[in-house]
Amino acid sequence: MRFRRLLRLGLVVGVIALAGTLLVAVLGPTRLVLIALAAFRKPPPVYAVNPNDGPHNAAKSGVTHTLFGITPFPYDTTLEAVRRTREIITPNTTLAVLHFDDGIPWKEALADAPFPSRIQREWEDDAKNLPTGRPVYLGFAPLDTDRKSLAPATGDQKRLPLPEELRGAPLDSPQVEAAYLNYARRAVRLFHPQYLNLGIEAGEIMERDFSRWPQLERLYGYVHDALKRQYPRMQIGISFGLADLRSQREAEAARPLIARSDYVGLSFYPYASPFEEMMGAAPYGGGPDAWRRPLAWVRAYTDKPIAICETGYSTQSIQIPQFGLNMPVDPAMQAQYVKELFQIARRDRYAFVVWFLAVDYDRMYARFPSGSDALKLWRNIGLWDGDVRPKPAWKVWQAGLAASWSFTAPPPSRSGPAVLPGPAR
Repeated sequence: MRFRRLLRLGLVVGVIALAGTLLVAVLGPTRLVLIALAAFRKPPPVYAVNPNDGPHNAAKSGVTHTLFGITPFPYDTTLEAVRRTREIITPNTTLAVLHFDDGIPWKEALADAPFPSRIQREWEDDAKNLPTGRPVYLGFAPLDTDRKSLAPATGDQKRLPLPEELRGAPLDSPQVEAAYLNYARRAVRLFHPQYLNLGIEAGEIMERDFSRWPQLERLYGYVHDALKRQYPRMQIGISFGLADLRSQREAEAARPLIARSDYVGLSFYPYASPFEEMMGAAPYGGGPDAWRRPLAWVRAYTDKPIAICETGYSTQSIQIPQFGLNMPVDPAMQAQYVKELFQIARRDRYAFVVWFLAVDYDRMYARFPSGSDALKLWRNIGLWDGDVRPKPAWKVWQAGLAASWSFTAPPPSRSGPAVLPGPAR
């Protein structure tokens, strides 16, 4: 999501990791001054589409059923929080979600050697906790949080030096291609995803460093083609920040990669339009138009299946006064977004939708250093509040989920539903 640009500007000061999940802490309102410079950027023109193409594109996508998932990120750094989060998610989703965006064991991947014990242990724990028979969405990132550099090296320690062969290497170098393919193959063998995202928000490299986009395209093409030969039924794509994809330059540049992909992945937080505008994007619109207009745009833009790889809507208004940043929101607006998101997903035949947090992380936020204003941006996007009580949107989520099952299968049990059909390809 575009909020992570706060992290991409070098403001990261700490990482809290638990059970294969993470939250990144960002310090200091004074250090947000770099972001203020973006407020002077003129918004790029939005790529022109014909709204009348939406229904035709939806039908052409071939999707017969939309899946719904929630990432398993816990609301606190305790095993109880991990357990409770899973208890909330498992019976109330139809898609299992794995989201890995914290480095790659490059040394071992390059040598096709066994992974470090920490990585292997976390992966095996994640695999063990997947609901039986449930379709899996797996996303990981070849890029660092700046969304232009190679992802950092990890192992038994959270951060390690990059192997010498990869230091300064282009994204499409033979060494990077071989290592990333080995990494992806190993993940696919363990998790058996129906949907694979080869680049979480990798499309944002166009906004960060457009000259590197062709390198990313070639890396993606190499790994995509190799995996498709081995797993022809697996649906493969990458994800884009919807705010950036709407720009004329990026919408045009993305078309060749989208053409060879099975779906268009999106990261989308509609309440954040004021932040997006501060960063130079065109506004989404006011009120419900903040989601209606961008989602109508993307359905008219492409006839590929659409996948919301992460989304959310805050229930507490957000102010960062020193930059005049104000995002007025409330629980009723979150509930309305959830209701309409289910309706739009069905109308436009989305492949899947992933909500980013089940529970607000108020407990974790309370232990962050003072001045961590940036983390307010998505602190309260959960469907449950910080005291682990359901918000009004939770009943809307459950009702939408039940309706989404009504034309194909009964609601899921705790053990997970049978595998559902994905896009008809």
